[in-house]
Order: sequence, then C-alpha cells, then structure tokens
Amino acid sequence: MIRWCLSSLVDRYSSLVSLLLFCVLTLVMTWPVVAQLGSHVPGGTVDLWTHRWTYWWVKHAIVEGQTPFFTDLLFHPQGVSLTFHNIAWVNIAVWLPLQAVLGATTAYSLTFLIFCTLNGFAMYLLARELVDSLPAAFVSGLVYGFWPYTMSQFGHPNMKVTCWVPLALLYLRRTLDERRVKDALLAALFLALTGLTRWQLLLMASVLFVLYLARDFLRDRSGWTKRTAGLLILAGLVAGVVMAPLALPVASTLWSRDDVTDVLFSEGISGQTDLLAYVLPTRYHPLWHTRLERLYDNFVHNKVFVPFLGYTVLALALYGALKRWRQGRFWLLVAGVYVVLALGPQLRVNGRLYPGVPMPYRLFRNLFVVRAVRVPNRFNLFLGLPVAVLVSLGVEALTRRRSRLISGLSTVVLGVLILLEYSLVPYHTERPVTPKWYEQLAREPGEVAVLDLPLGLHTYNKRYMFYQITHQKPLVEGKIARPPREAFAFLESSPFLRELHEQNVMDPDLVDVSHQLSTLAEADVRYIVLHREFATSEQLGAWRDWLTFTPLYEDDDVIVYRTDPRWDRDFTFSHTLTEQIGLVRGSVSPLQTLQGAVVRVDARWGSSGVPLRDYDVCLSLVDGSGTSVKSHCVPISPTWPPSRWKEDELVRASYSLPLPMSLTPGDYLVRLTLSNADTGSPVGRPAEIGPLRVEPLQPGHSSQSTFGELIQLLGYDLERPSDVLTVTLYWQALQAMDTSYKMFIHLIDPASGEVVAQVDAVPRDWTYPTNRWIAGEVVRDTIRVPLGQLSAGRYDMTVGWYDPMTSQRLEARKSGGERYHHDAASLISIEVE
Repeated sequence: MIRWCLSSLVDRYSSLVSLLLFCVLTLVMTWPVVAQLGSHVPGGTVDLWTHRWTYWWVKHAIVEGQTPFFTDLLFHPQGVSLTFHNIAWVNIAVWLPLQAVLGATTAYSLTFLIFCTLNGFAMYLLARELVDSLPAAFVSGLVYGFWPYTMSQFGHPNMKVTCWVPLALLYLRRTLDERRVKDALLAALFLALTGLTRWQLLLMASVLFVLYLARDFLRDRSGWTKRTAGLLILAGLVAGVVMAPLALPVASTLWSRDDVTDVLFSEGISGQTDLLAYVLPTRYHPLWHTRLERLYDNFVHNKVFVPFLGYTVLALALYGALKRWRQGRFWLLVAGVYVVLALGPQLRVNGRLYPGVPMPYRLFRNLFVVRAVRVPNRFNLFLGLPVAVLVSLGVEALTRRRSRLISGLSTVVLGVLILLEYSLVPYHTERPVTPKWYEQLAREPGEVAVLDLPLGLHTYNKRYMFYQITHQKPLVEGKIARPPREAFAFLESSPFLRELHEQNVMDPDLVDVSHQLSTLAEADVRYIVLHREFATSEQLGAWRDWLTFTPLYEDDDVIVYRTDPRWDRDFTFSHTLTEQIGLVRGSVSPLQTLQGAVVRVDARWGSSGVPLRDYDVCLSLVDGSGTSVKSHCVPISPTWPPSRWKEDELVRASYSLPLPMSLTPGDYLVRLTLSNADTGSPVGRPAEIGPLRVEPLQPGHSSQSTFGELIQLLGYDLERPSDVLTVTLYWQALQAMDTSYKMFIHLIDPASGEVVAQVDAVPRDWTYPTNRWIAGEVVRDTIRVPLGQLSAGRYDMTVGWYDPMTSQRLEARKSGGERYHHDAASLISIEVE
C-alpha cells in the first residue's frame, strides 16, 4: 500500500513537472507571444481575422439570445447561415471566461498558449504509457507539441488544438486493456472534444482510431468480449450525445441541400503535400529562413503550411522502428498511411506535378472521410502522432540501461536538437488594429450597414469582419466557409453591385450615379468605405472619379462616402446653369490638340431640385473675340435624361467635340450651354469649362497609306535624342470601328528581312483604343523604339495594324491603291551607328 502511494505520488509529481516544462517551452517556442499579450495576437494569415470575428460572434449571439448558426451581420440585407462556418467551439469555450476578465486580445493569446502546452503534454502522457520511459515520453511530447505543420497553422486556431487525439487514444487503449467504464467515458469525452474543436479533426483522427482498433482485434481476438464491444458502443454513443447539439444543425442542413457534393468535397489537386517539403527545413526558422525563401517559391500549399519532419526526428523515428520493430511496425504503418493521404492524388515534387506516377491515395479518394477533409495536405496534422511514438521508441532504445545522468543528458541534447530544428521564433504575431472611423460608426444609432471596398471573399472581407467587432454594423459581404448561393442575392441585384462583386469595378457606362447608389441606400447600406491598404491607387482613383461627390470622411486608412448624396451637403455646383441643374465639375481633354482631332468633355451633372424638362447640351468652341467657331449639340444624357432626375441627382456624362481640319490654330475656350430639347432655344447661363490650344497639323513626313479602309496615316515625325527612336504618328479614322486594333512598328534588317526591333501597342500608351475613335478624327500617337541592342547599320521602318484576337493584319495600301508587302507600310530607313 505504501509502495503504491509512493509510486502514485512520484507519478503525479513527474507529470506536474512535465506540464510546467511544456508550459515554459511553449513560451520560448512561441516568443514573443507572451511578451505581447494584450497588444498582438499569434497568427500570420488572413484567416486569423475570420476566427477573431467568430469568437466575438458566438459571444454576441449568446448575450443576445440568438442562434450562433445564423447571422444578419454578414451578407446584408438577407443574412447568412453559419451552419458550415468553421466555428472553433472548444477554443471559444476557453476564451469566453478569459476574455471576461482579461480582455479579448489577451484571452485569444492565452487560449493559444494553453493549447500549445496541452498538445505536448497530452502526447507525453500517451507515450509514457506506451514505452514506460519518462525521457522518451518527454521527447515524444516535444515532437508532437511543436510539430511544424501544427505550429504553422497561423490563422487556424482550432487546427492547433490536437491534444484531444492522444488523450482519446490513451483512454481507448485502457478501455481495450482494462475494460473499465470510466476509461470508455473519458475516451468518448476526448473524441467529442476533437469533433467540437473542428469536425475535420475528428475525420482525420478517425483513420488512426480505426487502424488502432483493427490492430488490437487482429492481435488478440480472444480479448474482444461482449464487454469490449459494449464499452466501445457506449463510447461512441456518449461521444455522439456530447457532439449532438452542435452536430445536428450541420447534419440537418446537409440533408436539405442539393449541393452537398460542392459543400463537402474537393479533389484537392493543388492541396496535396509536396514530397520535398517533408525534408526541407521550415522557412520560418530564424537562422536559415532567408536562404530557403526561393526554394519555397516552387511550393503550392506548403508555402505556408510546413510539414517538415526534422532530421533528428527522422533519424530517431527510423532508429526506433528498427530497434523496437514489434512495437514500431504498427506506428510505421500509421505514419505511412497518413503520408499517402497527405500526398494526394497526384505526386508533386518541388512544385511540379507528376500525373503519370500512380498514387495510393486514389484507392481511398472516394471514401467519405478522405473527401470531406477536402485538402489532402491536412492529414499531416496527425502524422505527428505516429512519428512522435516512433521517436519515443528510438529514445527509449538509446537510453535503456544507461545511467540516469547519461539518460538525462541524452534527453536534453535530443530535445534541444529537435527544438532547434522546429524553431519558428520569432513566432508570427499580428497587431489587431481597426481604422479609427469605425469607432465613430459604432456610436451611430439605428440599422446602418456598410459596403467595404474592395470586395473579396478570401482576403479583404476577413479584415472587414474583424473591424465589425468594433462597429457592430451589418456588412454587405463577408467570408464564411462554403456560403450558400442565396447569400449573394443582394450583390447580384443591380448592375452596379454586380460589377463591384465580380470585378471590383464601378462601371463607367452606368451614368446614373445617385440612382445606382439608391439600391444601397434603400437597403439601409448607409456608407461605402474605400480601404487604402487593400486597393491600388488606380482602383481608388477610378472609384472616386465615378462617385463624383465629396467623401464624408477621409484619413490615411479609409475614404468614406454616403450612399444618399445630397446637394449642398455632399456636392455643390462649380457652374450653375439653371435653378435646378448645375455642373458639379467639368473638364476638357486634351488641353492641347491638333486640327481635325476630337476634344473630350467630361461633365458631372447635379440637381438641386427636380428639373422642369429635358435638355440638350451644346458644346461650343469660342475664340479670343468671344465668337463661337464650332458648336455641337447632343442630349444631356441619352440613357438617363433630366425628365427622370430627382432632387439631389448625380449624373455622369461624356461628350465629343470634333474639330474641323480647317480650324485656325490658336487658343480657344470650351463653352457648355443648355438648350430646350423641344425648341432648341438656349436655357439658363453658359459655363466655360476649360481652355484649349489647337496646333496645326504639319507632320515632318507626309504619307497617304491606308489600312483596311479604316485608318489612314497622314504623316509622322522622327526624333532621336539618344538610343531611343521617338516616332510620332498622325492617324485619321476613316470610319468608326468596333474593334480595338493594335499598331506595330518594325525595324527590319534589309539584308536578312528579319525584324530586329519592334513595338506593339494600343494607341496613346494603351489608353485610347481604336473602337473609341470617331469617324474623321485625327489621333496623334507617340511611340518610343529602343535602339541600344542593335548593331551598326541601316534598317527599314514599317508600320501596320492587326486584330489582337486573330493576329490578322489590316490590308496596308499605298496612296495609289498598291498593297504593301506583308501589309506593313514602309516609312523610312534609319542609320544606327
């Protein structure tokens, strides 16, 4: 009795010491997480922000007495089901009481540290029972606890919680050996916790449990009594009952959906493990990560999720399998099965696929468990368990019959080597920062929704969801796992929203700005928020240009627009033409042009009241004496005429003013005037919107070449200030075109006939395609041809046009009608020295 008590005391003491050691090592291996409690959270991928939102949402739902399986805060206005969303139930259960005392950010980090500690300690407990060696068990816990694939799940907090599986296996083993009810109940509890942590964890771990049960049955069939079967059934039932409240909503939704295959399954062609990744040291290592970045560039899935085995671990595992073959062969088999599943249906080595190599995965690919995991690479998560057991056998074989001192030193050395290879220090952390404007939004009362731009299911939306924790207003979009099709109904409800959703573009062809925005305003979406961090400068410029009016708020992070712009609040008139209609802004481009060219006028109309009638707009070219020398009248907006405008209307318009070839060169003003659409009589006050300088059309070299009876070359200028030949071409559109043709300039070696230099481009540096040209318009285009690589000699220059979709050239003809060779018009020969 005394001996049993002493043994129990020593056992508990060693377990407590081991737990404390794993806690300390976790703080070291995850540094600087503990030093940044309250200011940063562990993680490094955008998925982190989705989970931070999910933690908050479950708390919010509980406090408000709502179901956590549906939210009206995402995919406004219809809301969305969260049945298939990745909810880390166990992580949240630990986080909830901690955040009440310590705050959300500190609690999130502590939850992470707690489970990192428990992962190693749980494996230690299992290995200690399997090999009966404290040093071997401790090293085994280090392998499993700091397994690189687990630790590199930076944005998936519940994928880091693998501690329940070794504990479930420990009590499953005891159930089979001791046949005690309490062991079966504990095995059931840890099985249920595995599923509640993440359903896919239970599916992946089930491979291990099935193999273990099969091995035990085949090894000792006589030991499988009715009591054994009853205890296993009891464990399964209890686990099912514990999981049922959270599993049944998932199951019932799956039963009612007709797209179960799309929801659950994936072929995982790009998600398999790269074979090289098993032996390539982790890219996050503090000593050699910069040297490995280029090697990791070839990987697909393993750029982030690192399945590195470790050289010390691999050597110990192989040694343990050989020295303890009778025990080790089963764990070697389990490890092999997980590797086969992780490698997926096609072999990938250093980023390259080898589809001709027969992969064993294909034998199992149709199994529910395998398909539902979706990404084969995820099976590496539990590859760490059989590897850790094999390592424990290797350490036990090395230290057996050694003195305590030698065993202790060996354990320390091996442990240090493993931790050095597995080191991810400094561990990725992120500072949870929210733009200041959202604090202002949080104080705004009422049902106010937000459209954040750019949209993006897999990137930006996760950050917007994190910002929602601060402002708690509905979002038009969001990111959840496998959203139903109906979630996007609102985003597909109007041309404006559809273009934003599909292309992140505010369609310039939609001229009725305020009318398009009214779709948002009527759905209580009060604000459009442009995020500088996520949008390119070109996107921001295009959005701001389309919206036309002044933003409500602007800082270094966001630009905020209302969806119900109003005159004298969000916009005013630069030119008032009538009591109801004015120009918010108007511009002329270009400011300097040629005789025969076309001037573009961009006009942004606004209304301070309901217009009285439809109007035409007349564009006039006014000379220095105030005389109109050219006038052109068109409807103010053919697709959205003033008769459809309301008060506070905003309308985009673009007009063309063709200049005659006979126009006298000089300085002019562009004037804009409204006229009655029925009578043609002038209405209101005119607006002078910009100066214009007209230059004479006098190319240095004349030409009369034509291309497909669509385009004529009037002439060209040449300039050669350095090793670049600058060619200015003067084109005239013979008729309007539906196709955007590409122009080419070739320099040809006359001796060989080979093209030695060329430029292919859309006119005006890709900004003015031919399908925008107006019949009769003169277009000046400047091209720069590099000459630096050419050998000295004489070269012929040719020019032409072709359809980029078919590569078919337009017929090039001389002024007399003779066709040029290869449909390339000859210009001039140049000397290169």
